[in-house]
Amino acid sequence: MSGASPEQLAAIPQTLVELLAHAGATDPERPAMIFDDGLQISRGELLERSERFGGYLREVTMPGEMVATMTGNCVEFMVAWLASAAAGCVFVALNPDAGEHDLGHVLSDSGAVLLVADEPSAERVAALEPQPEHLRERLVLRGSEPDRLEQWQGAAPLRFAEVEADPAAITNVYYTSGTTGPPKGCMVDHKYWRRLVRSYLSERGLEPEDRILCCLKFFYNDPSWQLLCSLEVGAALIVMRKFSVSRYWDVVRAHDVTQLFTIGSIPALLLSAAPSERDREHKVRFGVQVAVDAGLHQEMTDRWGIPWMDAYGLTETGGLIGMAPADAERMTGSGSIGRPREGIEIRIVNDAGKEAAVDEPGELLAKAPDIMRGYLNRPDATAEAIDTDGWFHTGDYVRRDAEDWIYFVGRKKDIVRRAGENIAAGEVEEVLRSHPAVIDAAVVPVEDRLRGEEVLAHIYTASDEAPAELASALREFCAAKLARHKVPRYLIFTAEDFPRTPSMRVVKKELPRGKVPAGAWDGEG
Repeated sequence: MSGASPEQLAAIPQTLVELLAHAGATDPERPAMIFDDGLQISRGELLERSERFGGYLREVTMPGEMVATMTGNCVEFMVAWLASAAAGCVFVALNPDAGEHDLGHVLSDSGAVLLVADEPSAERVAALEPQPEHLRERLVLRGSEPDRLEQWQGAAPLRFAEVEADPAAITNVYYTSGTTGPPKGCMVDHKYWRRLVRSYLSERGLEPEDRILCCLKFFYNDPSWQLLCSLEVGAALIVMRKFSVSRYWDVVRAHDVTQLFTIGSIPALLLSAAPSERDREHKVRFGVQVAVDAGLHQEMTDRWGIPWMDAYGLTETGGLIGMAPADAERMTGSGSIGRPREGIEIRIVNDAGKEAAVDEPGELLAKAPDIMRGYLNRPDATAEAIDTDGWFHTGDYVRRDAEDWIYFVGRKKDIVRRAGENIAAGEVEEVLRSHPAVIDAAVVPVEDRLRGEEVLAHIYTASDEAPAELASALREFCAAKLARHKVPRYLIFTAEDFPRTPSMRVVKKELPRGKVPAGAWDGEG
């Protein structure tokens, strides 16, 4: 398991446009993506389709305008992304499971002028009240993949080899959950993607014969850097349309996958399946898991016979800390997320603002090249996240031992991290407060072995309705406005006001959290 050479890393193109132009001209018949249902698209075909759609975007948009997409895992998603980068547009990927509240905010905040959506998603957008005021083009994907964008072509293709993209140009806005309120739009540029490719290839290595599995939804940033890494070296990205415990290892075996990347509760879900004689019947060399559960780590290694390496990063920064392959075996089960990656500086600062001592928890601050450019329309949030000295404040608590191994401790931000998803408590509370039976709401995390954390909503109410009936009604109400994973699983009711600060903020640390409190209503129970 060795990384790319310095010469190979230096040769990585500066922009997405250059990378795909080179990949499409080099071994164009090699597969770029192979989907688990058998659909394949070659490097050359990916380039050609992106050039044709890029020609259309050049005619109907202006550089810097936002192009949104709302689809499942499909060829057209990646075509729209890469074409947008070549046309100088900014790509906004929406969760296809987004509810009315999430969807309306993202489309309005981003000012997206064009939307690429599958039919169910397009119907949800059409039902929004009010309608997004800036959205002037709606391209609804109908027919057979991968041809659903073919009706939108310009008078001439936008030849990637002739495009001179600025490496500092914004390519994507990713909406991430903050401490309060609705998600913020994280702006990243071409240089951000180049660093992610360099980082993965230098640490993990990837060869033309390799096949890396993508089991995550395309609206995350991870599938995109996985595709870029594969295109850079000539490897193939194996894509699951949707994560499935029962099909996961069948896909791995059928497509000769050699590298895995997982997040959140995926390993726990995979371990929940009954052991099989075929568990080690695969060609996988290693797995990378963001936030390995220390209690499951050895079981993961023993069951599937491969090393699993931890990693830490944020959408805003890309990878910051990781476990090196050489240390993976001896650090199995240690709980360490590794050490800072090359070129990354970190500080650990305690609540007094001083450098934390050995094994003292503190907030992780990082200084890294080519992180996000800021939050769209939020200079205040940008200044809060990146201080004047260039340190990014992660909002996460970590500790460092005497040998400089880093350990994740917890989150400073008011979020719930459920199955790898960051859920802003304030966003869920805002929806709950809009229900007529709710006076106020406070959302906190509770422990869950399978998903890491679950959402518990404390509800201050004067309703006489039976708790079970009110809980069911509130979950249905949330489900109509929020993505499914944000809907509170647990609800607990009180007829008395919450403890509050002088400024009338709820003192959440005085509310039951951590363990599921007695009397909580369980939506899955």
